[in-house]
Amino acid sequence: MQITETLVYPAAIEVVFDMMTDEAFHSRVCEATHAMSYSATVSRQSDGATVITHREMPTNSFPDFARSMVGQSIDIVETIVYGPPGPHGTRIGEMSISMGSAPIHLKGDIRIIPADDGTEVIIEGNLKASIPFVGGKVESAAAPSVISGIHKEYGVGLAWLAERGHTDQD
Repeated sequence: MQITETLVYPAAIEVVFDMMTDEAFHSRVCEATHAMSYSATVSRQSDGATVITHREMPTNSFPDFARSMVGQSIDIVETIVYGPPGPHGTRIGEMSISMGSAPIHLKGDIRIIPADDGTEVIIEGNLKASIPFVGGKVESAAAPSVISGIHKEYGVGLAWLAERGHTDQD
């Protein structure tokens, strides 16, 4: 199942990239998504960065059939590897999200690009459940949680930027 979301932040691309590669920002996102426990690590390379978050998430909002497969909580590991800046500071990150021992994962990319009104963050990924016969049903059940998480991160990002005085193209 394809997931595509476009978010617009009212700040310069360098500011948005710094936010998206900040451990404290990712910790705040984990808290906003009601993670039961979490860790966030960022490794910066000379021209890129790797962001890894681990979250233990409750499954109480999952449909019964999905919760019966994964239990009362699920460990989610998100890894994003950003390459060097491209034209105009554009960044591309390869994204991978695994969901515990469940055969469900999301692979795709995050593009951070300058826009007239700030910076666009485009998230595109393929959510795949490798479960015979019910994979599509599991994907449909998981997609709203993934999209909700993206929107929560966006809300945290807007607040983060506003708190730091980055509410326009700095």
